Amino acid sequence: MNHTKILKRALEITTNYRVLWVFGIILALTAGGVGGSSGGGSGGGSHGGNGGGPGVGPGWPGSLSQETITGLIIAGVVLLIVILLLVVASTVARYVAETSIIKMVDHYEDSGEQISLREGFRLGWSRTSGRLFLLDLLVNLPVFLGVILLLAIAALPLLVWFVENDALRVIGSLASAGLMMTVILLAVLVGVVLSVLVYFFRRALVLENLGVVDALRRGWALVRRRPGDVVIMALIIYAMGLAFTIITLPVGLLLMVAGAVIAGLPALLVGSLVALFASSVTGIIVGVVVGLPLFILVLAIPLAFIGGLWQTYLSSTWTLTYRELVALENVE
Repeated sequence: MNHTKILKRALEITTNYRVLWVFGIILALTAGGVGGSSGGGSGGGSHGGNGGGPGVGPGWPGSLSQETITGLIIAGVVLLIVILLLVVASTVARYVAETSIIKMVDHYEDSGEQISLREGFRLGWSRTSGRLFLLDLLVNLPVFLGVILLLAIAALPLLVWFVENDALRVIGSLASAGLMMTVILLAVLVGVVLSVLVYFFRRALVLENLGVVDALRRGWALVRRRPGDVVIMALIIYAMGLAFTIITLPVGLLLMVAGAVIAGLPALLVGSLVALFASSVTGIIVGVVVGLPLFILVLAIPLAFIGGLWQTYLSSTWTLTYRELVALENVE
């Protein structure tokens, strides 16, 4: 396998086939999963009143009206539903984009024709993307459950802590620590191997229109015939990914500084103006509401674009690698 040729061709595709960038950006935004965090706080002022019972301040939950409690519950439920909908939408977008980019690169190599954005989404919005989700689930879920089970088994020696014997407690703790380290190391090794194999499983499913189980067999068969070529390509891509991370770190820091300046100035101005007519707390809240979206936009848009280019190149490289393995198999 000519690894250099594949890497150069993937770069050409990434540079020239700009419609792929859209799907790469979607992968960059969704491939890592969707996470959210929310926090809240409440504070009571020095307001003095004769409401509430002894020792119960105005901010104490017991002094909240039934309508307020009901409103908080409804808001919590709505927030949970919104988060779930975002998770579902992110998952769908991720697998549609991945299916599209694999098919589009394959089609481009076969015909030299670049597909439009609309046609690309049509290719991705198919049963294939659903099977791709099932494939990842079939690969990842057993591994996750297996690791949890092994960690639970590794923790069993800690049961000696119920015994009134210091020597046994020390031995049990050391044994459990050793077993857990072994399980963690094993999980890392399995994760590394699967992270490479899954590229071939997915392309077997998408490019050869196979079912989930058949795709697993087909992908494994290709890798097993030329493991050396696959390992070399994986090491090259890992090194490139490490270099990409090192390069983007200072870019991210510069964007954070730029975002703080671009978002901080209007936030400070608006917050200060509001504080003149309302409380300082209100001014701070309004300033955050104004500045935070600007900060996120300044930081997220360039990073999403850069990440999208990398995801496009990464997917193209593995698609070309898969095609090369199939070609070599046919020659043999």
